[in-house]
Amino acid sequence: MATDKSEPRSGVIIAVAIVSLVTLGAVRTFLNTYFDTEARAEEQRKIGGLKPEALMSLRSDEARRLTTGPLPIASAMSELASRGRMGVGPEIMPSASRDVGPLQGWAKMPSVVPPGMTAPQPEIADGGAATTHDAGVSPSTKRPAAPKNTP
Repeated sequence: MATDKSEPRSGVIIAVAIVSLVTLGAVRTFLNTYFDTEARAEEQRKIGGLKPEALMSLRSDEARRLTTGPLPIASAMSELASRGRMGVGPEIMPSASRDVGPLQGWAKMPSVVPPGMTAPQPEIADGGAATTHDAGVSPSTKRPAAPKNTP
């Protein structure tokens, strides 16, 4: 019985391995690209071509309500531009917040609010009469008491 005592042809083995890997990578890339393109085309055919009728009707209804009504949006914008925000009325006048809760800190580690950080008392516009949210509350009781610093 005859046996082959020659060295393996490692150059041929390495060349075949490299060609196989390159071919496998190229085929994988081609197939991924092909199936991605086909899936996108099918999705566009099924979903992308449809018109969102509910959204279109909602937008047309909103546009109709903005252009008609007691004060159309175009005239409201021009009025706001000419008179400014302050000319609208006292209901939406900006005012400083009286909420000192965020300034007091965490309940587990309370801190006292410095007096300079609290907002001043708002001016009463109706000649000193108490408003509905001020009724029966003196200015000294409006602010929450400072928490005690106990360990």
